[in-house]
Amino acid sequence: METSQPIAVPKEMPQRPEYGAWLEFLALDGSTPPPAPVVFSDDPKREQAELVRIIGDRLREARELCNLSQSAAARRFGYQNPSKLSKVELATDTNSVPLWLIARAAKLYEVSVDFIFGLSADWETGVPRGAQPWIMDAWQKVRERDMAVLVRLHEEIAAVSKQVTALAAGAREVAGALQTVCLRNPGFIDMPASGTLDGRVQRLQEHARTAEGMLRRFQSSTRFATGSMEQA
Repeated sequence: METSQPIAVPKEMPQRPEYGAWLEFLALDGSTPPPAPVVFSDDPKREQAELVRIIGDRLREARELCNLSQSAAARRFGYQNPSKLSKVELATDTNSVPLWLIARAAKLYEVSVDFIFGLSADWETGVPRGAQPWIMDAWQKVRERDMAVLVRLHEEIAAVSKQVTALAAGAREVAGALQTVCLRNPGFIDMPASGTLDGRVQRLQEHARTAEGMLRRFQSSTRFATGSMEQA
């Protein structure tokens, strides 16, 4: 069983008036002295007046960022009129900040108590405050949704364009092959149904040319629209 080692007490302790009396007989390691205790030297009345001013400013900032009028906020706090809330925000009375108001303000404005007291500049996370952040958030979501739709549409258009181009090329190949057959076989044109085959091939070529023309016009219009959107 381990035995606790007694604290070595030096014969002579350095006199450090900034340390409390409880450190007089505590042996230090000699490397780093303990930090000096916190000492408040400001006048409490002046400090209270400054704190009331900070609380008033922070309550006003939080209310305005929540897009609430002073009258609307006062009603939600339980005041009959905004005069008392105005007195708090303007810091006209150093004794005019009840603790329950700070607690309610932290919940209503969704901020930290540290922020209200001026101990922190950070807001607590919560719902967007005011109309503009909400609009920007909604706009960003709509934009992301529209971009996803446009990406899928672009992929589908690219696939259709590829197939139309391949179809037109195939129609030309079929027409060329038929012409080659007719040249190498002079009697082919007199064979039964040869005219029907030739007519169907010609119709296929016409449809292919029409599809290619429509595709070119579509690609031209989409490039124009995309350029206009980028310039805007």
